[in-house]
Amino acid sequence: MTVYLVVELTYLDEGWRADYGRAVPPMVAAAGGRYLAAGAPDVLEGEGAVPDRVVIFDFPSAQALKGFLASPEYQPYAQSRQAGATTRMYLIDAL
Repeated sequence: MTVYLVVELTYLDEGWRADYGRAVPPMVAAAGGRYLAAGAPDVLEGEGAVPDRVVIFDFPSAQALKGFLASPEYQPYAQSRQAGATTRMYLIDAL
């Protein structure tokens, strides 16, 4: 069953982004994932902190998504992202 990954990022230090942007997309694709949307959100309703960037992906299954996130190849990039940004990730089942 298709799932969506929604990622909210608030940058603390953007130095990690260039390497991450080059290396991670092929890893996402190898796991069967696709980038669907990315950018600064335009808040239409609601209150609270607004992240700098929201990224939306789809993956063929929760297992594929979790496998990507746990993969040894991704770990150095996850660590650099975690050091350089406050991140919230949501896994959502497709309808």
